[in-house]
Amino acid sequence: MNREFINPFSFEGKWFRGNVHTHTTLSDGTKTPEEITLLYKEAGYDFLSITDHSLVAKTDHLSKKDFLLIPGEEICIGVSSAKTLFHIVALGIAETLPFKDFDYSLDPQKVIDKINELGGLAILAHPYWSSLKHSDMMRIKGYHGVEIYNTSCDYERNLGYSDSHIDGIITEDRKPFIYATDDHHGAEMGNSPIDACVAWINVKSKDLTLNSIMEAIKFGRFYSSTGPEFKDISIDSKGVIKVVCTPVKNISFISTPSLGLKYHAMNNKMTYAEYPGRPGERYVRIEIEDFNGRKAWSNPIYNIN
Repeated sequence: MNREFINPFSFEGKWFRGNVHTHTTLSDGTKTPEEITLLYKEAGYDFLSITDHSLVAKTDHLSKKDFLLIPGEEICIGVSSAKTLFHIVALGIAETLPFKDFDYSLDPQKVIDKINELGGLAILAHPYWSSLKHSDMMRIKGYHGVEIYNTSCDYERNLGYSDSHIDGIITEDRKPFIYATDDHHGAEMGNSPIDACVAWINVKSKDLTLNSIMEAIKFGRFYSSTGPEFKDISIDSKGVIKVVCTPVKNISFISTPSLGLKYHAMNNKMTYAEYPGRPGERYVRIEIEDFNGRKAWSNPIYNIN
C-alpha cells in the first residue's frame, strides 16, 4: 500500500509550540497584545499569531529571540447556505487585507485568493460553530487548512470540534491541513475556563524565525494538540502506519466511509499502535486521546493508488 504523507518526524530541526488564532483589545479581545504575549510565553509556547479583526497588528516589538510573533488577521465575509459568515484566518500576511470585515456580499474566494497572493496561509476557522455545510466548504478552494478544534467555540458553545467537516471534504479529494487553535478572546463569563493556552500546533522547524516557522507550516511539518503528544509516526515499506505517543487511552486511525480502526487501552495506557490499512481507504488521519479527554491530531495520510 503506497501512502503520501508529509511526515514532520522525518525532518531535522526542533519542535516549536504555537497558537495561530488569537484576539486582543485591538479588536474583540479583552487583553492587550503585550498581555496576551506574556500569557502564552509563560505557558511554554514558542510562537503566537495575533489575528485581530480588520487589521494586521504591529507586533514586531514583541518578538524576542525565544518567542516569535507571526502577523495575521481574521476576516468574516460572504454568506453560507445557512446565512452565516465564513471566518477565515490569514496567517503570515504583513499587511491588512483590503476588504471590509463582516461583509456578507464579499465572495470568500476573493479573500482566499488575496491571502495566497500576499504569501499568507488561509485557514478556515471553526466550520461547525459557523454552521458551514459540506457544500459551503467545497465551493471555495485554495485554503491551506481547517480548524479541527477551536477552544473558544468549545468553551463557550460546545461547538469546538469540526472533525466530520474535515473528513467530508477529504472524501471529495480536498487535502486540508489540520489545525487546533484557541481563538482566544478572553471574555470572562464566570462559568468556563479562560480560552487561552489550551490548543496548539507543534511545528518541526530548523529554528524559531518567521521564515522557518512559516515554511514548516506551509509544507505541513506539524501536528495539532490540546495535550497528548506524538513521539513518532512512521510508515513502513508495506504501508503499515506506526505511532508512538505519550500515554493515552485511545489511538484512532480514522478513515471514511466506515473504515479505519480505533484501539482502546481499557484500564491501562497505550504508547504505541500500528495499523496496516483497509481496502478502499483513500486516507487515514490519526487521533490520540488521553485519560483527561485531551486530544492530538496528525495531518492526513493519503493513499496512492
